[in-house]
Parts: sequence; C-alpha cells; structure tokens
Amino acid sequence: MIMLVKFLESVQEITRQQEISVKIGKGDTVQTVLFALAYNYGHDFYAVTIGDESETPKVRIMLNGRDIGYLNGFETDVKGGDVLVLSSQGTLS
Repeated sequence: MIMLVKFLESVQEITRQQEISVKIGKGDTVQTVLFALAYNYGHDFYAVTIGDESETPKVRIMLNGRDIGYLNGFETDVKGGDVLVLSSQGTLS
C-alpha cells in the first residue's frame, strides 16, 4: 500500500522535497511512518516531528485533513491512499 506524505514550510527545508510516496503495511501508524522518515531524514526531522523528553514536536501533523490530535495521535492507523501533511505549527493545510 502507498500513502502520500507532504512536507510544508520548515519540514520541507529539512527534507528538500515537497512530497513523497511511502510504502506502508497493515498495522502501520502515523508514528511508524514518522520513525521511518526520521531514519531517512535524520535528527532535525525527528526533533521537529516526533521529539523526545527535551524536544517537543514543532509541527502540525494532519492525516486526510484532520489534526492527529483529534484522532488517536501518533497511534492513528494509516492505510493506502492516505495523505499525511507535516507543516509548521499553526499553519492550515
């Protein structure tokens, strides 16, 4: 299955891409996708998307036009055809 990930503003500066297609499997979540992307794009991507105890996520994460905070957060399931948008906080996508 394939989903689309779009990068806006500061995230696009890190990835140097506007969007990519990502292969996903059954049971994958937003977090699974973000970890895979962080593996490819490095610590700066990880810091602004996932964060850790010393860093909080600095981007707005939307799945199919809905903020993941109103879904299941990072544990929100993804499926083929979904569109994940990563943008600066407060930016509407």
